[in-house]
Amino acid sequence: MKVRNHRLIGGDGSAVPLKQTPNRSGKLVGGAPKYLVIHYTAAGAASGSIRHLTSKAARASAHLVIGRDGDVTQLGRFDEKLWHAGTSRWKGILGLNGHSVGIELANWGKLSGGSGGWKTWTGGAVDDDLVVAAAHKNAPDVIRGWEIYPEAQVRACADAARAICEAYGLRPADIIGHDDISPGRKSDPGPAWDMERFRSLVFGRADDGDAAGPEDEPRWQVRSASGLNLRDGPGTENGIIKLLDDGTEVAVVEQPGTWWMVAEVVEGVERDTGWVHSRWLQPA
Repeated sequence: MKVRNHRLIGGDGSAVPLKQTPNRSGKLVGGAPKYLVIHYTAAGAASGSIRHLTSKAARASAHLVIGRDGDVTQLGRFDEKLWHAGTSRWKGILGLNGHSVGIELANWGKLSGGSGGWKTWTGGAVDDDLVVAAAHKNAPDVIRGWEIYPEAQVRACADAARAICEAYGLRPADIIGHDDISPGRKSDPGPAWDMERFRSLVFGRADDGDAAGPEDEPRWQVRSASGLNLRDGPGTENGIIKLLDDGTEVAVVEQPGTWWMVAEVVEGVERDTGWVHSRWLQPA
């Protein structure tokens, strides 16, 4: 991806779809962003959020909306002041709307309930494999559920962010969350979003776990405070063999997509084999 005339250009050389939002007010200070702010929509499908953010009644908007499948839609040019940050402050700047680009990721964010009964704020059920139980950095004493971000979405966001950072000279520290600039008011993107890994993906550092595949690093470990279900097939519709605790070491047997076949490693010996979502694995 790249930026041309403040529009995001896809890998095929054509601009990503544009659905212009009316919720904008002139240009960014200096005509270019100083920061890139990551948000979640707290909603279901990206299409619904796009409809909302392009309606005058919403009085809110963002420059990009990225679906769980990685589809990207632009709602305004990157030199426009859109309404995504609200009351905010960062590095002595009051009101980040005039200084930043906002990316909205389709994601429910914080959930209620518990294992086997996670619910969105609308009451919809969320499978355990799509949830991480963790404390938010701004509320470290409270453990709750958060919807994970699919790898396709993370990668699409990284591609878009890389193009934006290259076009406007942004640095890793210039990528921030809504919960950084409005800590008492907002919780997005939340603890399910690994900001350090994301910055590594954007800026291409070799230590981000992306340069080498499972065949080069056969030992991985579970990274999920609530554990990770080992299933008898790739997908949440398959049965659960057992729960792998956070920190469990596994060996990757097969990597056909985002679901990997792994073998649990106990004291150096490979034991139970099954399928897990790779989002919750990191190199050991």
